[in-house]
Amino acid sequence: MKNFILVCFAVFALNSCKSDDDSNIPYCESGPLGLSFQLLDKTTGENLFTNATFSPADITVLDLDNNNSRVQFKFISENDYNTIGLGPFGWGTNIVNYVLKVGERNIFILHLDAERKTEDGCSFVQINKLEIENAEYSQNTQNGIYEILVEL
Repeated sequence: MKNFILVCFAVFALNSCKSDDDSNIPYCESGPLGLSFQLLDKTTGENLFTNATFSPADITVLDLDNNNSRVQFKFISENDYNTIGLGPFGWGTNIVNYVLKVGERNIFILHLDAERKTEDGCSFVQINKLEIENAEYSQNTQNGIYEILVEL
């Protein structure tokens, strides 16, 4: 028991040590960028996966710069948001040109140019260009999800 108390005291004492330089080092690592998309009925605003118009099993994402090879994505059905997640971007993959399809239907084309930057000791991903073609869309300012309007 005495050793346990001694170890706890030593850990506490070492963790409380702080050099003068520590206060000037911000923690600001953003990590790679991920993008989320919802496919919404242009007329009703309903999520097309939530109302079962589309099935997640029919989603395909293809890399237009790499012989239309398949791109991994995540389908997140949490809280009826039913979003499609793409990425990470900016740390290895900097420029992408993807087409997102549901079945045989092209829903949109994504053009993205992102890069990792470091300024004042902070690493972050900067978006140089983000374009979504062949679809009307908006970005939800509360959750950052891109809402793609699909005409049925």
